[in-house]
Amino acid sequence: MNAKAQLAQDYVESTNTTVFLTGKAGTGKTTLLQQVKQETKKKMAVVAPTGVAAINAGGMTIHSFFQIPFGPLIPGGNARPEMHYSPEKKELLYNLELLVIDEVSMVRPDVLDHIDLILRNVKESTHPFGGVQLLLIGDLSQLSPIIREEEWAMLGKYYSNPYFFASQVLQKMAYVRIELDHVYRQKEQSFVDLLNEVRNQSISAQNLMMLNDRLQPDFRPTAEDPYITLTTHNSIANKINSEYLEALYGEVSEFKAIIRGDFPKDAYPTETDLALKVGAQVMFVKNDSSIEKLYYNGKIGTVTRIEENTVYVQCGFENKELAVEAQEWSNIKYKLEDEQISETNAGSFAQIPLKLAWAITIHKSQGLTFDKAIIDVSEAFAHGQAYVALSRCRTLSGIVLRNPISAQNIIGDPAVIRFNEQVHRLQTDADRLEIDRQHYAAYLLSELFNFSGLTNRIDGFEKLLPGLESKVFSVAQKSMRQLKLNEPERVKKAAVYFFIELKQAAESLHTQLPHLIGTSKEGAAKADHLLQWIMTRISLMEYFSKEDFDVNAYLNAKKDALAAKSSYSYVKALNAKPNEKLYEQILEWRERKAGNEKLMPNGILSERAAATIAEKLPATIKALGAIKGVGSQKANQYGPELILMIRTYGNEQSGLGKDQVSLF
Repeated sequence: MNAKAQLAQDYVESTNTTVFLTGKAGTGKTTLLQQVKQETKKKMAVVAPTGVAAINAGGMTIHSFFQIPFGPLIPGGNARPEMHYSPEKKELLYNLELLVIDEVSMVRPDVLDHIDLILRNVKESTHPFGGVQLLLIGDLSQLSPIIREEEWAMLGKYYSNPYFFASQVLQKMAYVRIELDHVYRQKEQSFVDLLNEVRNQSISAQNLMMLNDRLQPDFRPTAEDPYITLTTHNSIANKINSEYLEALYGEVSEFKAIIRGDFPKDAYPTETDLALKVGAQVMFVKNDSSIEKLYYNGKIGTVTRIEENTVYVQCGFENKELAVEAQEWSNIKYKLEDEQISETNAGSFAQIPLKLAWAITIHKSQGLTFDKAIIDVSEAFAHGQAYVALSRCRTLSGIVLRNPISAQNIIGDPAVIRFNEQVHRLQTDADRLEIDRQHYAAYLLSELFNFSGLTNRIDGFEKLLPGLESKVFSVAQKSMRQLKLNEPERVKKAAVYFFIELKQAAESLHTQLPHLIGTSKEGAAKADHLLQWIMTRISLMEYFSKEDFDVNAYLNAKKDALAAKSSYSYVKALNAKPNEKLYEQILEWRERKAGNEKLMPNGILSERAAATIAEKLPATIKALGAIKGVGSQKANQYGPELILMIRTYGNEQSGLGKDQVSLF
């Protein structure tokens, strides 16, 4: 890992400073994102502005994750956009520590301000984004936000430009910019220099001439020469692909996608009805997940034969054919389970991972790499289009221009130029990192004595906790202003005080809650949130009444406290599941099945559905399919195994052997 990438990784792991990670095309931004996902210990979520970008990043769209509308979001006022969230959603966001926004160059400023508002409200914090760290990944020289004139007529009153960095929250807070500068995609220094000039909208006459030397207006590649055409408009790309496909001899083979659950149309990675012929030029739209890594997203090849559910593709001058079968994409959603933010599979899209590739739009090429491309940016209409198209290619010799490029086709945005001229104030280094680490430690200390999380849990239980306002909230506010990292004894004394007060509150709740709640599941759930919060904080106070405070100690103590909190549960007692043994067996089966099918367990069966199956003991596949959360498709797919488990369990309860029949 190079020094800049390591600096970004250190910021993510040891601070909560917002990081804008940028860099030229091909400098490894996506690779770093994948490393963060694998290595971070923080509770994180990944979002992106479009469906395709979200699927590629392995996350959700911003609008889906935060449940926000697509229209302009006017800042200011006392709005509570999170009021309609479910308790589960609020709890997930309350526990969120790291939010990654990929392709941030396409995010509007009002969207970022809305995220800030939601997280501050949910976390009940005055810190920007409620104290959540943001990792913003993208290149401002690439594609920009899409805002219609009527939308900008409203938003232009609040923002100087349509980019994320114009958001009110970023104007007020400190954040850092880290630019990856080692180009992995292109190896020719002259081509790298040319791309830098296009990126900066300052191309020299000499480099423009060198670029236009690639002009071949009537160029038509042979079938053995896999060029892809990058064009500005979707209609042009579709027309080229249709004409080439129709010109091929032979019959069309159609492959239908299998779509399960929730998978948005704008995120489909290829056609739902994929029409192919032998001789068709295609592009892989997924990385090969096998150990051989035979293909990657963006690799070009030619269909050599088609047999039932397998398409054979040969790439360039490689000798062997690749046997390509249907692959599955997952629509990720996030869920809080055992105090960890886990990914769940909300839906899937299964299809042959290919699409016709004589032509695609520049917009859809972002993030891809090509060896050979025919480029036409003569009708470029947006900032960054020329740079995105040219930077997809590994070499200048792999480019053919359909029309000449003029300086006017290299469209820049003055707002981006001005921002880039001022980036020195956002630069960082090892010294600034150490300062930001200290700020993070101070933030965590304030979080230890921040009791605002009680306010949304105490509603309805105030009479059981008299004096909490004066003994806890008021004292905590004073303590947060006075406590310092270099005064460990004062921190310990404060922890002792709050340990005693919270322990008394917990004892009061333990004594009186059963009489207050009775058998009300709703009341028990509210009591759970309150009691578990208090018990978690008691555990932390007890620990830091004896130990010195530091970042690692706090994070480890918090992790241990959260792991133990589910033991303080009224809901567990009220919700004792019928046929608990069968329920556990179904969950074990679900884990094995998910591992075999490379899915998240919830993609097989939710815990609620498993509990209902254990309770109702369906005897037929039809009865199984009628259970909410199962449905006919899953019942047919998994029914035989589940029905056998149910019958075996029933026989065991009846005292019968496995091979004996029980009519229950």
